[in-house]
Amino acid sequence: MMPTTHLAIFTQPLLDLLLEGHKTIETRMSKIKIPPYKSIAVGDHVIMKQSGGPVKGAFEVAKVDTFHSESCLDRQLYESFCDADGLNIFGQRDVMNIYRDVFRKKWCASKYATFMHVKNVQCCDPVIPIKKTNRQAWVVLGDGTAQEWLFNLEQTGRL
Repeated sequence: MMPTTHLAIFTQPLLDLLLEGHKTIETRMSKIKIPPYKSIAVGDHVIMKQSGGPVKGAFEVAKVDTFHSESCLDRQLYESFCDADGLNIFGQRDVMNIYRDVFRKKWCASKYATFMHVKNVQCCDPVIPIKKTNRQAWVVLGDGTAQEWLFNLEQTGRL
């Protein structure tokens, strides 16, 4: 089966921590049901674009965990994730110390969460500048590999 490729927007320093292999779990949370929740699967590819910047790399999804709650996500579940996988989620202890409270607040305000375990991270060299005009942090591009999509982005400069 052909993988689906997604485009995700990342902020620093979390993007570089993914590219360097320090961060091995990507998390996305929301109040409403939007991608990647229930739209990403094992084997899918994710193209990583820096917020306000170029495409810097891609990864393959090794495992997906999704969570949903009618009111808000369970704080005890959050604490167990941070205790068990904190370094995998944040990449480095100092980053974890900075972002843990921000992450907890977002978790407690969300109804949906997707945890993606990352493998086969590839960096773009050189990076690929593209025009993206909408404010979506996650876009499902469609069937095909990240390499096919990256080649197309390199040629056209747009989605």
